[in-house]
Amino acid sequence: NEAALQSGHEPPHKILVVASGGGMSCIRVPAFLAAWRDAGILQAADHIITVSGSGGGVGAYLSGHPQRAIQMFEALAVSGFITAQSSLTPAMRLSRLGAILRGKYSPIAFDQSKINSNRASWHVVATRLSGQSAIIDAKTAIPDAAQAVLASSAFPGLAQPVSLRLDDVEEQWLDGACTMPLPISAGIRRFRPDTVIVLESQPHLNLQPWVDRCIWPCLVSLMTRRLPAALRASIASMDRVVALEAGQLSRRKRIRWCRIAPMRDSAPVGPLTTNIASLRRAAIEAKTFMAAQLRDITPLRQI
Repeated sequence: NEAALQSGHEPPHKILVVASGGGMSCIRVPAFLAAWRDAGILQAADHIITVSGSGGGVGAYLSGHPQRAIQMFEALAVSGFITAQSSLTPAMRLSRLGAILRGKYSPIAFDQSKINSNRASWHVVATRLSGQSAIIDAKTAIPDAAQAVLASSAFPGLAQPVSLRLDDVEEQWLDGACTMPLPISAGIRRFRPDTVIVLESQPHLNLQPWVDRCIWPCLVSLMTRRLPAALRASIASMDRVVALEAGQLSRRKRIRWCRIAPMRDSAPVGPLTTNIASLRRAAIEAKTFMAAQLRDITPLRQI
């Protein structure tokens, strides 16, 4: 697609990119995209859907500076973004994330004009307080794309719901991962791509350390105990939904697809990791891996 566009031709493929959530582990998404930019892949995607914190990486990529999103996660790690709201449960200060995305403290910011001018559409997944999911156009979000990312990142129990206007109605939103943690099927139905690329922030469930597999669900159960039963049930089934979406993708016959995810021995980065060394290692691993894969690719069609 990139070669066709640079030659003034119509791109031969319709590409959908889906980026999963995962809190601080989403630092891998801008690392993947930094390798794309280094390889000259700037406009190849037709549609991008992000969940939760991966929106920060994609917004920076569409702004022309995916490397800044890596710095964004590092800044969050040392700025008190994740704190303890009690002896048992942590909290996320989304106001810190919003300030960074808007360039209040540093040049690590979204460029709304560049985001809007990129040919790719960009949508974020968010969840209404009723438990209904929605795919929201980040380019037209009011007041800006940063607010859409905040709405998509407000995990219940960790952060308060975020206000965002949709169809001229002001609503309160929660993290999109609550109801649609890996929106592959929804993206295929909406955009009808012939190629799907999935960028995942965390290892497949069966490759995660047993401690993470056991402790995180217990922590989530504790944090969401005051939510409506239907929404709690949806959150509890996130891992099952991810596995189901991945299985359905592998069985599709008419769509080329690729899933990129960390391996068992990757840097131990989770949703609440604030260790700078671990975050940097995860980003370096992700960027190095993606760069190596791009070097080995032979174009299927050349103009």
